[in-house]
Amino acid sequence: MEKITSFIEERLAPPLIKISEMRYLQVIQKTFMTTMPILIFSSLLILIAALPIPGWSNIVAPFSGKLWAGVNSSLGLLAVCIAIVSGYFLGEYYKDRGSKIKPIVTALIGFLSFMMFFPMFNTEDGKLVIETTNFGSSGMFAAIFISIIAVEIYKFLINKNFTIKLPAGVPPMVLDAFTALIPSMVVLLMSWVMSHVLKWNIPELTNVIFEPLVAAGKGPIPQFLSFFLDRVLWFTGIHGSNVVGSVMSPIWTSMITENMEAYKAGAEVIPNLFTTEWCGYFVRISVLPIAVLAAISKVKRYSTLGKLALPATIFNIAEPVMFGLPIVLNPLLFIPWVFGFSFLWIWSYIFTSIIPMIPPIITQVTWTVPAPIAAYLGTGGSIFAFFFSLANYFIIGLIFYPFFKALERKEMESQIEGTEGKYENN
Repeated sequence: MEKITSFIEERLAPPLIKISEMRYLQVIQKTFMTTMPILIFSSLLILIAALPIPGWSNIVAPFSGKLWAGVNSSLGLLAVCIAIVSGYFLGEYYKDRGSKIKPIVTALIGFLSFMMFFPMFNTEDGKLVIETTNFGSSGMFAAIFISIIAVEIYKFLINKNFTIKLPAGVPPMVLDAFTALIPSMVVLLMSWVMSHVLKWNIPELTNVIFEPLVAAGKGPIPQFLSFFLDRVLWFTGIHGSNVVGSVMSPIWTSMITENMEAYKAGAEVIPNLFTTEWCGYFVRISVLPIAVLAAISKVKRYSTLGKLALPATIFNIAEPVMFGLPIVLNPLLFIPWVFGFSFLWIWSYIFTSIIPMIPPIITQVTWTVPAPIAAYLGTGGSIFAFFFSLANYFIIGLIFYPFFKALERKEMESQIEGTEGKYENN
């Protein structure tokens, strides 16, 4: 076990952490974390519009159009929001490292550079028309790519002092505006030339380039490997979800948004089965079973910890158990933590793909919702999904039980030896 832990800490973790700390991956991760409320809001509207209650469709019929309009105005503008937010965070990254650029300016540059590839046309009746096909999830990768490139060009021009020089004493607000003027105009001019003069359809081209990568990442094998790596890193005390998510977040977001849009469109087949929400609702459920085992333990320390941690673990907050029991770097709990949850992944995979009884996830529920409830809501009201998720609590509890009892015995033996040593010294 020491060799395994040493290998993870010294060989496996450092390069992965280094990758996750790359500026573009940091920007992408922060971007998707920031835009998550958009997905949850859209999911809430979808749930209200299509609650799995008999007769509900008739009740909500007068408002269904407004609900779906809300989905279009949030989920349908996801790529636009990503262009703004990724531009902001990349500008913030450079500002924190001494650059003279302003994040608010880079946010606007990212947004306008992206919008430049969606020409607006005046119709005969005086209306302004714009093609919005890639404003939603299908334009996410283009939004990231265009925004990052635009900010990098802007930063290059700022660093080369390709700016208007003003005399000393000019108010900072005026100085900032004139400093950004020429670099901003150059970036937007380049975007305009590519889109309107050269007729380059960058959003479509980006989708073509990234499609094989995204398709490969959606399969069950890469999804399982990313989950397995998440468990291994967590065991060593590294936030595995952050490390893995820095690479997988765009793929996970594209998967759930595709499912939401397919459900909204009334598609008979939902495209993606193994979304990160599926993993959260059925596999990475909670450490609640471990907290229960601790709460009923004969060891006072475990019992106190378990009782204190129970409320938090119900709502998927794992840190009290992870670092208080602990699970982190605890050799006795390595097998159930890594391989026990991996079994749960495979077990859930069987009932999702081989024996398709768990429906695909069509909405995103906030991560603090208990897994069985989230599974019910996320699948659009599947009773089987609710009870399957609930059953997985018991399964992971049974897997952990013998290992926890061994941990408990070891702790009790240590306490007895400590007591005997105390009396002998006296």
